[in-house]
Amino acid sequence: MKKTSVIENGMIITPSKTIEKGVVVFEDGKITAVGHKNRVKVPKNAKVIDASGKIVAPGFVDIHVHGGKGRDIMDASYEAVKEIAKFLASYGTTSFVPTTISAPHFDLLRAVKAVKTAMEKGTHGAEVLGAHLEGPYINSEKRGAHSANYVRFPSINEFKEIWEASNHAVKIVTLAPELEESNILIQKLRELGIVASIGHSNATYTQVVDAIRHGVRHATHMFNRMSGFDHREPGVVGAVLVNDELTAELICDSIHVHPAAMRLLVRIKGSERVVLVTDAIRAAGMPDGEYALGKQRIIVKDGVSRLESGDFAGSTLTMNWAVRNMMKLVGTPLQTAVKMATINPAMVINVDKYKGSLELGKDADIVVIDDEINVYATIVKGNIVYKS
Repeated sequence: MKKTSVIENGMIITPSKTIEKGVVVFEDGKITAVGHKNRVKVPKNAKVIDASGKIVAPGFVDIHVHGGKGRDIMDASYEAVKEIAKFLASYGTTSFVPTTISAPHFDLLRAVKAVKTAMEKGTHGAEVLGAHLEGPYINSEKRGAHSANYVRFPSINEFKEIWEASNHAVKIVTLAPELEESNILIQKLRELGIVASIGHSNATYTQVVDAIRHGVRHATHMFNRMSGFDHREPGVVGAVLVNDELTAELICDSIHVHPAAMRLLVRIKGSERVVLVTDAIRAAGMPDGEYALGKQRIIVKDGVSRLESGDFAGSTLTMNWAVRNMMKLVGTPLQTAVKMATINPAMVINVDKYKGSLELGKDADIVVIDDEINVYATIVKGNIVYKS
């Protein structure tokens, strides 16, 4: 017997418009109808969820997140991934790409195997879409919270082993294109349908343009740990801003990037090329204190995560806060801010045919929020995985 549910009376956010007193009908995990209450026929046997006074949006898609609630992807266990997935769901994230950090080869193999297991078994929280390798093929000068001991030059052979261990589930690789052999790896990633993302890079403008020619299509945490803009050498920042081939991640916590720089990014790139991410670490959802990112000691004070040197080390941001900050700090309209947290990231990793928007035939990944983007319910493939 088919399982049918309906969310009604809320304001529905679709890619093209908002619908007051809207209805979303979903059956066996797929959306079967979206529209105004007076124009959608609701099946008599449907389970009804009343969203009066609330906003009904597509679930958030986080393509750059290391952990949360005391757990990290580098813990390399199914239980850790599952707990992170539950934590993320409580803040409206319905799918995510667990993100590694530069580490010994064996540790990376263990981490992606845990991701593979979570994809196979499910999580009872946000859905795991694959793995994001942030490093180890990055520039040591821009390594940030990545340990210098584990940053290294690109290796096709090493990457192939990681790719196989993940059961071909790697979605994104963050790398520095100025490193020797980078363009060979970028071409290989393009052949495999994996997103090559420039990050932790000291590349010149010309080197970035060359990397785009080889297949780079994304930029990891824009403005952070990349060569900055100068009128004679625009660097990575300048290259990302003016080349439309690149989408750009943004950590919208008001700490990593100044609101004026955020506004500049949106004004130049356009809202369709900006992707909200959290870059959250295990300290997200936890009290201030000492934590670990990889093998690095992290100190969290007032919710800000730093190395002992004072450099930023990931964040404690959640996706609903990122959306709220875009609205309050940048002045982005609700519908646009939601788009940056849903369909935009889904398009980056090529899952937009079934994720990222409330449209007929897509997965019933839904979040019910209020005007302040507080989360009341999170639904993944038609199942309620969180309710406040």
